[in-house]
Amino acid sequence: MKRALLPFLALGLLTAATPLPPESPSELALRTRFASESSQFVVIDGETVHYKIEGRGPAILLLHGSFASLRQWDLWAKELRKHFKVLRYDQSPLGLSGPHPAADYSLEHRFRVIDALMARAGAERFVIVGTSSAGVPAAAYAAARPERIKGIVLNNIAVGPLQFDMASLPQSFKDALAEDATHPGWHAPEYWRQILLYNVENKAVVTPALVEEWTLLNNRMLRDPANAMVAGRSTPTSRTPEDLRKITAPTLLLWSADDHETRLDREGAKALELVAAKDKALIVVENCGHMMPLDCPARALEKAMPFLKRVARD
Repeated sequence: MKRALLPFLALGLLTAATPLPPESPSELALRTRFASESSQFVVIDGETVHYKIEGRGPAILLLHGSFASLRQWDLWAKELRKHFKVLRYDQSPLGLSGPHPAADYSLEHRFRVIDALMARAGAERFVIVGTSSAGVPAAAYAAARPERIKGIVLNNIAVGPLQFDMASLPQSFKDALAEDATHPGWHAPEYWRQILLYNVENKAVVTPALVEEWTLLNNRMLRDPANAMVAGRSTPTSRTPEDLRKITAPTLLLWSADDHETRLDREGAKALELVAAKDKALIVVENCGHMMPLDCPARALEKAMPFLKRVARD
């Protein structure tokens, strides 16, 4: 049995008439718990956006992956802000950003959010970094706004539609999926724990605190299944190959050697072939899984830093 890429598999379990998750704190409670002193909130294109701007210098925009939040980039941001102005935000309806009132999660809407945030950062040109499913808006933006992009880093992205072999899952993950099917509309902590464990090599990073964070923040999104489902369908990976063919900015493809979802020998090699930029490279991070910013942030950033310093200051 083959299904879509695992982060999107969860969306297929939602229905329009499902109960609220058992843990569904208020928006105020979630902000109190997960916002920080550098958190800012602004209404852009009709939705509330949670973002952070840290550091000084050339601008770098970090886009998180499926069911994550700007917190996915905490360790990268801590180092990058020593050299750059770092902007990151929760892509709606995830994290602490609100759902769009009209459930607009189109790329055009996401472009307007990026443009507005980079204007707030005072950055006309910048480097854009996208990991996992964020490769779709990152590649699309770089293709559509080449005059604004100094360089682009793509980590473990999907290059066209992906198929996933469910039979390859560990039994513990299969058990969590079976239990999850008994309550459509929300996911228990064990569901999120198994997703996290499957996507990292360093299992120690999957702490009880991280599992609770993913459970609570994603339960907030799942209060409105219509928004969650639209968000999952609105950025198809099928368009990414064509966007890669239009990217002329310096490009770094940063790939995990142990990525089970977007494999180095398949998606990584294809991405390198498709990117139109003359200045392009594929760099491999050993002993690292799909969720690179969580799994091996220090080693990944060490690989990326020479590229970032070179292109950001142009």
